[in-house]
Amino acid sequence: MKLYLFIIHANNKKAQKTWKSVKKILSAEDVPYRSYYTESEGHALEIAKKISYINRDQIEAIITVGGDGTIHEVINGLKDMPEVPVGFLPGGSGNDIIRGLGFNKKKSLAYILKRRLLNKMNPKKVIDAGVLSFPGNKRRNELFVSTAGIGFDGEVTKLTNRSWYKKWFQRFGAGNFAYTVSMFRLLFSYTPVDAAVTVDGCEHQFSSVWLIAAGNMPYYGGGMKICPSARSDDGLLELCIVHGLHPLKLLFLFVTVFSGNHKELDGVTILEGRRISIASKEPLTVQADGELLGTTPVECSVIPSALSIKV
Repeated sequence: MKLYLFIIHANNKKAQKTWKSVKKILSAEDVPYRSYYTESEGHALEIAKKISYINRDQIEAIITVGGDGTIHEVINGLKDMPEVPVGFLPGGSGNDIIRGLGFNKKKSLAYILKRRLLNKMNPKKVIDAGVLSFPGNKRRNELFVSTAGIGFDGEVTKLTNRSWYKKWFQRFGAGNFAYTVSMFRLLFSYTPVDAAVTVDGCEHQFSSVWLIAAGNMPYYGGGMKICPSARSDDGLLELCIVHGLHPLKLLFLFVTVFSGNHKELDGVTILEGRRISIASKEPLTVQADGELLGTTPVECSVIPSALSIKV
């Protein structure tokens, strides 16, 4: 009998609330499953590795109940077993990966589970995965599902993850506002730097770069449509480079970014490609799916049809 294996973010109240509802539906529908709880940062990755190996012939899907960071860990835990279907249920601050997959908030969780989890509709979707590699660390290749951010947004992520207010906002179901608070805290203290961006062998030089986003999906930071035309099934990454702006103009950009209209502004360059390298005189912080990973130089690429999505 095939099993659904759930990995739940144990320290996230939103994830716990979602899982409580999910368990009731699973029991009512007599769905075979096992559940595993994360205990610390990086634990979801280790759980995914272990349970995929032990249960490899019994897995219907491995499903995360948590945010983008939990999903990121699980995907990287399964990088050696791409045939294992994965699924995601919302339980984090931003939930940008689930947003990018078209999760419909207007439909109840019970509807989603009964129609999709029980194979009655859209059983699988195959999507691309992004890959980050760091030339200074030859062993480090990190998959990402949604978007990688370099520079200002990496610093915003760092500040948010270390802040006291992230958990406070999560408690009230408004975790994405934590990123907005961090952005305002950094806006006038962050110093942009020059950067070289090479896309499929073509080099571009940018002055006073605030941020560079490489998108496999459009969203990051709790609904910011930073790479508005990014698609997870086209074998490409979309790049958004924000450069040469005064902090007040950057603030206006963040007003328009939720609709994707920032791409029309001066100081915003949109590119796309399969292989991207980014170098800067001063190290820039790199995050992906909301997880801090390192600093520039960094290389980004895409693996077409890398992930089988169950839910």
